[in-house]
Amino acid sequence: MADSLPRGAAANHCAVLATGLVARHPEIMGRNLITSDGQEILGFTKQPIVVLAARPAQDLNDFAREAQSLGCTTLVFLGRAQGMRSYDAYVESVSTTPAAKLDVDACLIYGPKKAVNKLAGSLPSLK
Repeated sequence: MADSLPRGAAANHCAVLATGLVARHPEIMGRNLITSDGQEILGFTKQPIVVLAARPAQDLNDFAREAQSLGCTTLVFLGRAQGMRSYDAYVESVSTTPAAKLDVDACLIYGPKKAVNKLAGSLPSLK
């Protein structure tokens, strides 16, 4: 997560990226819970989700490419998404941009523990 993002934007980015992760890896969803009086509580991810801050001036596009090269599932949130009026406009905007020029301001990685730790092990928690 870009360390310059306001807290509200950071929270939104996390929520959006988490939906993408669950769509790609539905096996990480926990089962629904049932209370003693029969009320159902919907389940959520069984995997911990840690929100980390990028180092100042860290290029998250490069970070995402490195994660992919290590076999991680990699989702990115582009800064331009905040100003788009529709998902179709977002898709069109991305289609006219080379991958190396994408404005990544948040990145979610999921994969083998060794790869994730190599990439993110020294990053600080988002504050």
